[in-house]
Amino acid sequence: MNRRNKAILFFLVIGVVLYGVIQGVVIPANEEKAVRYQLDQQKPMTHDLKSILPYKSKYMGDASNVFNLFFHLPLNHLNRTYQLDSEQFKVEIKYQTEEREKSQEEVKQALLYNALAAFALIDNLQTLEFQFPSVTYQTSREQMEQVFGKPLADLLTEQQWKEIQEKWNDARFLKDSMGQAFGE
Repeated sequence: MNRRNKAILFFLVIGVVLYGVIQGVVIPANEEKAVRYQLDQQKPMTHDLKSILPYKSKYMGDASNVFNLFFHLPLNHLNRTYQLDSEQFKVEIKYQTEEREKSQEEVKQALLYNALAAFALIDNLQTLEFQFPSVTYQTSREQMEQVFGKPLADLLTEQQWKEIQEKWNDARFLKDSMGQAFGE
């Protein structure tokens, strides 16, 4: 076998090995990371602030912006419809089904997080109403600002958001803040 054929064979073997590594290791690892990231987006403690920052808006009347914001927040896998009331600066989210995979507390935590994100990102939004077939939760910007102690738009930095997310580990904070936010 001459030198040229040996080089071709060598590069062919290297190509097959690299192809195997890419197909067998790199691509599955990237897919696993993507799946893990999507699962993390369903939990308030691990949700990525950067995924929702593009939906910051001065006005709640931008329907596509509101819809896309809630599409990138926890509970986005549930079928829902929206109603925007621009006179009262209110968004109603009507979930078609109950959340059965999670406990009632986890659903409330997700709603609290979603309300925080919506009020922080949409400047003139004043009221949010989350309607499930068996129960309705309503909160206002004022109630949420009382829970978090400052204007909500001030929380839109990585550091501030991480500090808020760490509070989700404190059961007492969650119970108190859900009661304060949703009037329970």
